Amino acid sequence: MSSVKRRSELQFGGVERSLQRAWAKGAGLIDEEFARPMIAVVNTFQDFSPENIHLRQVAEAACAGVRMAGGTPCMFNTFHVTDSETFASVGMRYVLPSRDVVADMIELMVEGHRFDAMVLIGSGDKVVPGMVMAASRLDLPSILIYGGPTPAGHYKGRKVFLETVYDGVGELITGKLSEHDLKQLEDHHFPFAGACDTATSGNTAGMYTEAMGLALPGSGTLPAGSNYQLRAAKYAGMRIMELLAADVRPSKILTQDAFENAMRVGLAVGGSTNMVLHFIAMAKEAGVDVSFETWDRLSRETPTLVKLAPSGPWGVTDLNEAGGVPAVMKALGERVKRTAATVSGRSVGEIVDAAEIDPEVVRSADNPIEADGSVYILKGSLAPGGAVVKASGVAKKMWNCTLKAAVFEDEEAAIDALRAGQIKRGTCVVIRNEGTKGGPGMREMLGATSALMGAGLGDSCALVTDGRFSGATHGPAIGYVTPEAARGGVIGLVRDGDGIQIDLAARKLELLVPEAELAKRRKTYVAPAPRVKRGYLKFYAEHVAPASEGAVMPRL
Repeated sequence: MSSVKRRSELQFGGVERSLQRAWAKGAGLIDEEFARPMIAVVNTFQDFSPENIHLRQVAEAACAGVRMAGGTPCMFNTFHVTDSETFASVGMRYVLPSRDVVADMIELMVEGHRFDAMVLIGSGDKVVPGMVMAASRLDLPSILIYGGPTPAGHYKGRKVFLETVYDGVGELITGKLSEHDLKQLEDHHFPFAGACDTATSGNTAGMYTEAMGLALPGSGTLPAGSNYQLRAAKYAGMRIMELLAADVRPSKILTQDAFENAMRVGLAVGGSTNMVLHFIAMAKEAGVDVSFETWDRLSRETPTLVKLAPSGPWGVTDLNEAGGVPAVMKALGERVKRTAATVSGRSVGEIVDAAEIDPEVVRSADNPIEADGSVYILKGSLAPGGAVVKASGVAKKMWNCTLKAAVFEDEEAAIDALRAGQIKRGTCVVIRNEGTKGGPGMREMLGATSALMGAGLGDSCALVTDGRFSGATHGPAIGYVTPEAARGGVIGLVRDGDGIQIDLAARKLELLVPEAELAKRRKTYVAPAPRVKRGYLKFYAEHVAPASEGAVMPRL
């Protein structure tokens, strides 16, 4: 054993720390618990969102594992601003900013109390990368447990996913669905606690953090609240004590190889476009190089092997039964960096060799669904800094098209126009002033894409925005247009009727307006006044980086 004292021993040991122990004893701790390593067990339990309602029980299982292995668990909560409860509302502006606050909150708690290691239990695609950012920043032994998916609901023989309900709103307006049936879809969406059973942003995060090596093999797709997940949580609690004893820190795991393995898995399963900016943010904390260019390179080299909903028939729980993340990595073959380390103590290669694959769900790299990855980086005169599209969700007839712009200054105006039947076939719906600075907060445009799909326009119209898209988004939706309008981007100069060319095969997004005309527009352009003039979002708008730089807040 090392003679160097643990952080928690320095914080709570010795006569000079009597007051600290007295205070903790007021919460029920005993002398023997101070003599053991003190492990932060961080979770996002809250009682009003399905991804989190079960996490208290998962955290208690992790605490049991810590105790069995000789540690003292110290549980506290962070929070989850729940995406799906804020869509198409002002509340969505607070979702992306919450990621960096989650990382900061964990840093403040763990450093303030001088815990020795961390078990991080999270749901939601802002919480999970926020936890990874905290793990990198603190570089203490850490292990992650993802909150997990729940199987899809069923109604009238139809699987009910998140997008099923949201598209149903548009179907109701166009007369394709009755109000009774929409209510039944709403009531049958969630059979159990957990995230919706699609390649949502949260489930994507669960898969890529496992592929990254921060979670135990197979844990990233376990059904929420299941006995499998509770047992995995106990093993994670036990394993963190071994990581602490061996001094295995995130800096030994979160390497360039680990990031690229995780990015390839995200591409192979048709993961959410949100992972693009989260990887850039996580990489900054880990000292790893990830950019739009990295995504473009890997997307061209990585085949799509799993067709998860909303782009395909399979749920994440189906993928779990088909071998989960290890099966996907095995199917990727030589593209995976086998020597990358993981918190399990086994290399990626050892995990892959032990994996089994159900070929009905997970295709081989020799017989892929698509030859390249699901997420494309587009560039062109409309997005000189880049834009992102989930190509696997776009109908082939929309891969190369020229459309006429209909411009909206926020998502609500676009939704109103779509639901009023004002958008005609052959239109490119342009929503601007929704970026990190202009939003502020870079809202997800699921309300607009669902209105477009529900109106039956997914095979004839597209949506382009400087905002974000959810993992549940499907159809021709192009987001993260950089620079955004609020930073002087060309998207701020688009006018109704302008031609917009989309060419996914060439990865191009062009505004068909002469440069001389754009120069005239720049001279008369007047930026809209900031939407938020006080509070956290005002501070966020003044300091946040653009999407192409991970939408990170500056470190002081």
